[in-house]
Amino acid sequence: MEELISIQEAAREFGVKADRLRRAAWEGRLEARQVGNMWMVLPSRVTQFLREGDKRRTKGISAMPTPLRPGEPGSAVEAQGGSKTEMARIIAIAVPKGGTGKTTTTVNLGAALAEAGKRVLLVDFDPQGNLTQSLGFRPADLEHTIYSSLKYFLTRFESQIELAIQKTDEGMDLVPASARLNLANDELAIAIQREFVLEKLLAPVANNYDYILIDTLPYLGVLVVNALVAAKEILIPLQAEYLATESVSLILEQVQLMRRSGLNPQLSITGILLTMVDSRTIINREAVEYARKFFGKDLKVFDTMVKRSVRFAESQANHLSIMQYEPNGESARAYRALAKEVMASHVTSKA
Repeated sequence: MEELISIQEAAREFGVKADRLRRAAWEGRLEARQVGNMWMVLPSRVTQFLREGDKRRTKGISAMPTPLRPGEPGSAVEAQGGSKTEMARIIAIAVPKGGTGKTTTTVNLGAALAEAGKRVLLVDFDPQGNLTQSLGFRPADLEHTIYSSLKYFLTRFESQIELAIQKTDEGMDLVPASARLNLANDELAIAIQREFVLEKLLAPVANNYDYILIDTLPYLGVLVVNALVAAKEILIPLQAEYLATESVSLILEQVQLMRRSGLNPQLSITGILLTMVDSRTIINREAVEYARKFFGKDLKVFDTMVKRSVRFAESQANHLSIMQYEPNGESARAYRALAKEVMASHVTSKA
């Protein structure tokens, strides 16, 4: 009996580009099925596709991923021992202030969740591409990014985000970004339902993951609004200093606006994470106490605090998460503790 092989294996066997086969599978021109986040094909179908040409659309195959039936190898039901797979918890890491540790939190929380056996997708939704570069990718070398996916959707109203998904050595997947994402501000300004584009891009792959973490820009705008519409939850990094608390108030106002406007009525707050904590200084300790007292009345402030450490910059320079760079260090332990808090808490905060 003929066995399924991956798109990558098929590309090597038939001497074609994997992107060509992935695109054909996504658009329904090559009969394929999705197992987890990997496309699988029968060699005979690849032979038929290459012989008959790219223009043929496989009868009965839609442009959306074809889920496996319960009980088939690799199916969600089989993976969960017969239970139904839930859609990913989509969490935006957001606060309108730079230097608070959004990217650091995205990559290291994601790595800690992956280490705990969770299927994790990171989405770099910041044109700076810091998340992409910290994981060892050069944005200029990538054909498919979040911007190319967005651009394709705005012209075709179909998601092909799976073409942009990159595997990482950390056990996570990544949708990378490049500086071209800056162009999206003007393009989204005239788009139909512009606030919902990222949500629609992620919808076809959301069932393949347990967690999707979105790294956002340090200010409010159409890209951040897209992230907050796509997300079910928001995690707010708060630098342990008095001046940073105003930015948290701004993002809380934005959350309320998202709910009242109907853009995302169910948007919840996972919690506030205190970052760059330096308990050696009195002013820092007072800032931590103030944040817990001021925000803790209505919101969850995580017990976990992330201390200021040069190890984060070193790990990013080496294209590693803190879990791989210094697995037994205090910083790695902090993000493992944060992952446990996130996993344990299905959000109830409606502040």
